[in-house]
Amino acid sequence: MTDLFASLHAALTALPPLPGCFNPWQSANADDSDDNGAEQRRTRLATHAARPIRLVLIGEAAGYQGCRISGMAFTSEALLIDGSIPGLEATPRLSTRAKPWSEPSARVVWRTLYEQRLAETTFLWNAFPLHPHEPGKPLSNRTPTRTELAAGEPVLRALRDALPDAVLAAVGNKAAEALTRLGYAHEALRHPAYGGVPEFVAGVEALALRLRRKPGARR
Repeated sequence: MTDLFASLHAALTALPPLPGCFNPWQSANADDSDDNGAEQRRTRLATHAARPIRLVLIGEAAGYQGCRISGMAFTSEALLIDGSIPGLEATPRLSTRAKPWSEPSARVVWRTLYEQRLAETTFLWNAFPLHPHEPGKPLSNRTPTRTELAAGEPVLRALRDALPDAVLAAVGNKAAEALTRLGYAHEALRHPAYGGVPEFVAGVEALALRLRRKPGARR
């Protein structure tokens, strides 16, 4: 097993510049606080990635309310301030806006992982790791194109190579399609957005039960 962050960072650094896409680990936000920036996002990701990982949830792409600011998939500024992320101490403000950035799906994902006793050994990532946004509107989200998803495939391969024994779970259709194209076996979960919270929670609960039944699993 190779170092997860080192593998991800090498693959992310090799990504070519893509129009309409923001790289949280190489670029700065207009509203980054003095305690946040590309370097701090890299350090935060490295610390979080240093834990034993048994499960990886893969979303679609980085979002402007979460990963763009935090450098971590399904993770908002508000959650980091609360000290809700395994392996990380509570942080000061990451942005200069009046209220901390908060992402509804992020709260649902982490709350569910804690409820199912999966949080400490789960890593979150995206099929397309960068933040795709509308032209001229950095604080917006859009679906990544097929070309962008293809550009992100080497990063997914790097993640899989670093965690060959981890269970992969796709959160949403785009993530499932990306993992299928790479030939990676995976569980499928409904994305919690757009009324999908009950199905997502039920899916994670069923997944947790299957993981606990595996030989050598902690009960």
